[in-house]
Amino acid sequence: MGDASPMAYAWFIEECQKDSDLIGVTFVRGLSPEEALHRVGATPGDISREVGIAAYAGDGGAVLIDYHCQPLPETLSHGTEMARVITGITMDEHFGYSVDGVMVTAFEPFFPGERHGSDPDRLLAHMRELGMPLDGEADSRTSTALAIALAARVTGVTLTPAHYGAEHVVGSID
Repeated sequence: MGDASPMAYAWFIEECQKDSDLIGVTFVRGLSPEEALHRVGATPGDISREVGIAAYAGDGGAVLIDYHCQPLPETLSHGTEMARVITGITMDEHFGYSVDGVMVTAFEPFFPGERHGSDPDRLLAHMRELGMPLDGEADSRTSTALAIALAARVTGVTLTPAHYGAEHVVGSID
């Protein structure tokens, strides 16, 4: 598992918020961008359907970015693991970590102490290392960066500015 920090993803949050007030970002271990799009029902290159999604190759796997925050199928994590962060000013934020099709840990980034899933405490060591408040409300200025850093750490997938600036694959889902 990686050692990503909130500061390592400050650029990413700033970049994505230029395009939308609502974003979904999903880190998936060991998959190519094309395979990740296939698993969510998108055809790479096909942008004819309603919801667009971009897939980037990162170190250790793929990172999906979407601006409609539709639920993604748990099949995305079959045989691997994924972490999804939904953030925006127009809705509640969400963090979810799934392994082999099962939601292991989920919570709202503002309230990381209120977790649920099949093993809600599995990520506690990482959460403590990142400084997430486990007995109160998180700072709204840092909760998204903490959630994205946690997603990168637990999946071992790293997205750098160079990965983000490189060619990526797009598709769409309904």
